[in-house]
Amino acid sequence: MARNTLAEIADQGAANIAAAQKKKAEISVANKAIHAFGGEDAIIEFIASGGTISALCKVLGIGNTTFDRWVERGGEARQAAYARARVRAGQSLAEQTIDIADAATVQEVQLAKLRCDRRAWLASKLSEEFSDKQQPLVNIDLGSMALDALRKRSIEIE
Repeated sequence: MARNTLAEIADQGAANIAAAQKKKAEISVANKAIHAFGGEDAIIEFIASGGTISALCKVLGIGNTTFDRWVERGGEARQAAYARARVRAGQSLAEQTIDIADAATVQEVQLAKLRCDRRAWLASKLSEEFSDKQQPLVNIDLGSMALDALRKRSIEIE
């Protein structure tokens, strides 16, 4: 068991306070950058139109972790709006594949296919609507089947 001296405890307390102040300052910078961008609605619209969080953070000049903290600090309303925007982003990306495919020339077919495939993959991650994972058709509970078989066997033995 480690024994801490008063100086070590004070140093740890000071480090904790400094870390909390740093997080608070990062959120303040994020709030100012988001306000300059057009506010929360502009952020949600950027995401819903298929913009990535990385691109948004680069434009805002903040880190992804700071953006995540900003979303969390906004409460349930901001988190719900963010979740809806992510689903809408999946729809936007899926719609973009049609435009890319229609605009492709014979020389650009491979590039267009790659761009469409990447957008379709990302859309499947953002929205279950575009996911190619199949849901199970039959749900089997092996535990209850085994118990039923044991019960039936014990009745036959008696």
